[in-house]
Amino acid sequence: MKLTAVRGYAFYAREDEVAALMENLLVLLKKRPEKTPYNHQEYEVMRSRFLLPYLMETYGYPCFAAFYAQLERQYDAMPEVFKHIFTCDERGNMRPLRDKQEVQKSLSEFFEGIK
Repeated sequence: MKLTAVRGYAFYAREDEVAALMENLLVLLKKRPEKTPYNHQEYEVMRSRFLLPYLMETYGYPCFAAFYAQLERQYDAMPEVFKHIFTCDERGNMRPLRDKQEVQKSLSEFFEGIK
């Protein structure tokens, strides 16, 4: 999503301008499970210290908290196999949380069970 751009935009924009943008992004987020029910890669980045926690801590805007709450609902609704695979540090660098082979094995088993 465009949340990385919001991080830069929030530095210069007023709260009402950021809130209007976040309202549009919230609509898109709510639609995401319809076409991408296991959107773990995008969710992990948004949940990482680099994005929503940073935005909530730095600016404290209610729009960020509302977006984060919806993101957490959607994240929680996913099967466990898609969760906690990686995160991003405060600079946006990806950091694995689980072993790559273990993740591949568990995802393969999950999708085999769906067939």
